Amino acid sequence: MTPKTNLPGNPGPRLQAAVDAMTDATRHAFLTHLIATTSAEYLADWLKRAGTPVSASTIRTYRRTLRPHEGGRR
Repeated sequence: MTPKTNLPGNPGPRLQAAVDAMTDATRHAFLTHLIATTSAEYLADWLKRAGTPVSASTIRTYRRTLRPHEGGRR
């Protein structure tokens, strides 16, 4: 299945499915928080309440894929 929204980096299938299930307005608001500094726990709770559970660790892992590699650390 082709994603509706091409998220940067390498989102996992649950995160991609959750974003794809959102309306355009909700997706725009959510992506602003996903890329910013809103806590992963808060976003995971919000997604769970919206009926598309994604763990906070999945969100943190996704965010790590967006960071440039730092001094040899991966």
